[in-house]
Amino acid sequence: MKPDYGIDAPGVRRGMFSAGIVGAAILIVALTTAGNTSGALSTGLTVIAMLAGVAGAYGFGMAAYMTYGSRVGKQRTRERLLDLANQIAPWTGDENVLDVGCGRGLMMVGAARRLTTGKAVGVDLWHAEDQADNSPDAALENARREGVQDRVSVETGDARVLPFGDASFDVVLSHWVVHNIAEAADRSRAVDEMLRVLKPGGVIVLADIAHQAEYQQQLTARGVADVRTYTGGWESRIIGALSGGSFRPQALVGRRT
Repeated sequence: MKPDYGIDAPGVRRGMFSAGIVGAAILIVALTTAGNTSGALSTGLTVIAMLAGVAGAYGFGMAAYMTYGSRVGKQRTRERLLDLANQIAPWTGDENVLDVGCGRGLMMVGAARRLTTGKAVGVDLWHAEDQADNSPDAALENARREGVQDRVSVETGDARVLPFGDASFDVVLSHWVVHNIAEAADRSRAVDEMLRVLKPGGVIVLADIAHQAEYQQQLTARGVADVRTYTGGWESRIIGALSGGSFRPQALVGRRT
């Protein structure tokens, strides 16, 4: 069976799909009514129909993109990010890797596939609103489906207070997680915790849909060297423009000194 890494932000996706349905319904009703009227009323209904059509197309388009990103895009991005981490500090296969906010195991399992004697650990609070059917069992099942169940483990823990000792991991990963923390001070704590558990010389991969400038400033201030930005290419630019900048997947990759 293929792994199932779930639908990200399922509530938002449902909202976008609902907006598409409502927009399409208003479009049909407005055009039908406009055809049976004349004058200013017909003109007004036509304008309403056009606006509803745009809103409906936007809703359906965003819902489709979120489905594509969850089912296909993020697995491709996973490999690109892990390749970047390997470029900064080549992996030998015996690394200890931490995936902060692992969800259904996307990054954790991807890392485990590159290990031999090492281990990938996932930690999460398992919020279903962040990812559909989010649970430790789902993450472990995906590890089993990708044949790496003997190289992974999962724990329950808060990114702001990670349940691990200082300098415990060679690589720390986080994918589309920290933006879920509402307060800037708490996001800063989460990033600091990732750096605390990262060994000197270790690599951090911090991918998110927002707050990139905030993260980059913090990483630089904490002495992370050779910080590289993964821009996400044309997909990120397009979705960033369509969302007004509120959803633009990018990543920072750097090495702790």
